[in-house]
Amino acid sequence: MKRCVIIAGSPQFHPVPTGPDDFVIACDRGWNHAKASGMKVDLLLGDMDSIQGEPGPELPKIRMPREKDDTDTMAAIRHGLTLGYREFLLLGALGGRLDHTMANLQAAAFLSRQGARCILLDEETTAMLLTDGSIHLPRRQGYALSLFSFTETCLGVSASGVRYPLHNATLTNTMPVGVSNEWSGEEARISVEQGTLMILQSRIHG
Repeated sequence: MKRCVIIAGSPQFHPVPTGPDDFVIACDRGWNHAKASGMKVDLLLGDMDSIQGEPGPELPKIRMPREKDDTDTMAAIRHGLTLGYREFLLLGALGGRLDHTMANLQAAAFLSRQGARCILLDEETTAMLLTDGSIHLPRRQGYALSLFSFTETCLGVSASGVRYPLHNATLTNTMPVGVSNEWSGEEARISVEQGTLMILQSRIHG
């Protein structure tokens, strides 16, 4: 499936290889990350207040006003949806300022509720949002697997292939009972019948 890759401006940026069919949007400071790492960019989007250097005139640009409701990352997500993308990868969207991280997670939840798939990735963490669906996750040695309700409640949550399984459980956004699980087999199978579930794979230190 063709993928929309969005590069945001968190200082914790982890470049990944992109394919020829990936459409890459750099959001403002994300252009600095892309340039430093040699990643290709198909579109520059943002209010351009944090860019170092001057992108060439051949690079397509969408200039956003500084005062707006959407963050640059959210505007990039909306643009990707209008282009027909249903698979998204967000880089430079975790770490740094907590308010920006929360905004990016909420933007990923918006995508999930639109029926699109979104992964947020840095060196330490892989995050994804799952709404009314299921997913299989291959075992990752040295990582913890955590589940959190991103809506007020998540109903019918099941997790198998993990040390602490769940069956038809209810998770709420005020009780972190799903933190720091681990794989017991070669893959974990996670599902939620109603609600938006945040799934975190976090590197374990020590």
